[in-house]
Amino acid sequence: MPDRPELGLDRFSLRGLGVGLTGGGGHLGREMALAIARAGGTVVIVGRGEAALEEAVERAASEGCEASVVPCAGDAGDPATLDRASSALRERGLRLDGWVNNAYDGVSSQLGELDREAVERTLRSALVDAMLASDRVGAEMGRSGGGSIVNVISMYGLVSPRPEVYADAPELHNPPAYGAAKAGLLQFTRYAAAHWAKVGVRVNALTPGAFPGPDVQRREGFVEALEGQIPMGRIGRPDEVGGALVFLLAAASSYMTGQQVVLDGGWTIW
Repeated sequence: MPDRPELGLDRFSLRGLGVGLTGGGGHLGREMALAIARAGGTVVIVGRGEAALEEAVERAASEGCEASVVPCAGDAGDPATLDRASSALRERGLRLDGWVNNAYDGVSSQLGELDREAVERTLRSALVDAMLASDRVGAEMGRSGGGSIVNVISMYGLVSPRPEVYADAPELHNPPAYGAAKAGLLQFTRYAAAHWAKVGVRVNALTPGAFPGPDVQRREGFVEALEGQIPMGRIGRPDEVGGALVFLLAAASSYMTGQQVVLDGGWTIW
């Protein structure tokens, strides 16, 4: 049987593709940016913290792919910032082939003492901003021949946090508005996928489980409580997000839309 290169590893390449990524300076965002660059893509990372964005660029430079990670300081909820991200790709002779909604800027407000302003800010950051960004970039992709949008969800958009896990660390408890927003974003993923399929725009979700940041990991006993809920017995490493993200952006997932890839060590299987 003759070789069929279209079924080879080149299907997982992002070479020559332009991608926008919000929250690109965060704990998982930096690893997402690096994964896209390693796969050959050029990624414009959007975020409000310029120092964090520059750190991502420096990490890319240490691997020889500095030019593939482009910082774009600004608010992911600001249309002008989104336009600047697209322009940064066009200036490099690229079109907008992919977009990743990863930014989050919510505020904790727990059940029994919910604060309207905190709830609305969380919903705006985790749901409304991602919907509006998708609407803007999806329309651009549809006019230029298609593309791939990836919405970053959370296992807490699928299941509730277990109260006992947070009993000794109530300040780390995920607020109810966060899970509600992520569940809403998953539904929007399906909605947008159904309506944009005809113009070649795929919309999928990436759903991480327990990937606590360095500060949370230093909280004595808390990580052990998390790991006790995970069949694989450990929390996720940030670099473990990249492979699934590249798959969703690449031609390897060309017949996939309206779906989600769950990376939770098995948390949501029981």
